[in-house]
Amino acid sequence: MKKQFDHMVICSPSGAVIEEGRLNRGIEALGKYGLPMIEQGNTRSRFERFAGTDLERTQALNMALGLSQTGLVMCTRGGYGLSRILHDIDLHGMASSCARYEHVLCGHSDLTGLQLALLKSGAPPASLLHGPMVCFDFGPEEGPDPETLSHFESAVFEGCVDVQWTMDSNPLLTEGTVCGPVWGGNLSLLCSLMGTPWQPEIPGGILIIEDINEPFYKVERMLLQLLHGGVLAEQSAIVLGDFGDLKPSSHDNGFGLESIVQNLSKEIEIPILQQFTFGHCTPKACWFQGAVGELSWSVESNAVKARLQQSIAVAA
Repeated sequence: MKKQFDHMVICSPSGAVIEEGRLNRGIEALGKYGLPMIEQGNTRSRFERFAGTDLERTQALNMALGLSQTGLVMCTRGGYGLSRILHDIDLHGMASSCARYEHVLCGHSDLTGLQLALLKSGAPPASLLHGPMVCFDFGPEEGPDPETLSHFESAVFEGCVDVQWTMDSNPLLTEGTVCGPVWGGNLSLLCSLMGTPWQPEIPGGILIIEDINEPFYKVERMLLQLLHGGVLAEQSAIVLGDFGDLKPSSHDNGFGLESIVQNLSKEIEIPILQQFTFGHCTPKACWFQGAVGELSWSVESNAVKARLQQSIAVAA
């Protein structure tokens, strides 16, 4: 059964669009799905570094997720901006609207904060797709990546997530399977929610983490914040996605992501998988925020084969 949408909304709730050509190409690529398209008035606006004032972006979100027909809300880009307006959003009302009209809000990066706040406010996981965005993923000159498109279409229209990837061998991993709510996203945003009313509590979860442009020591510092805050110890597994093309500094002296993983593994007896194809990267997987999933992995001679699956019931 294939999910049907009444319209698609192009939404800019965070940073200003700085490459309008990518936006135009992204909108054109999304047009192939044949949905009536609503480009919001602030989509191309710029106020300081944001896509419009805080009020304009708040109103745009309220409109996008408040329409009384089923909408696919595609965010243009992340950046920074949602942290400024979370306290002004009627999250419970927006979550109720998502449940009633079966909207799907798609995005990642800065959208992590909004999606997790909506999840805590009662939005159904089927409405919170942590996935590609208009400019970066649909707007390249060469067109969208076929693997990204395949993951996106399977999730949006069929409610199916099935991501398989290979990671380097890891002596700390043996064959295993865990089940639990899949959640997370951008590491900086996860840490920014700690101690706020919007911090979710998801015991037994499969926590996915990614980030961009953060040096190794800051990545570890943020992970330690989650560790010392009790978040990591509650999880069934941790999955590290893409962290960008980080270049170690001369001061690191061999310190890097492997050092971080080894240090974490001394503190928590939880499987830590790496090289998940998600983050500010291409191709990009996608997954439903808060929906139960199954993570499995098998160890081969010189590699680890991993698989993440979710299944969401969709109504045609």
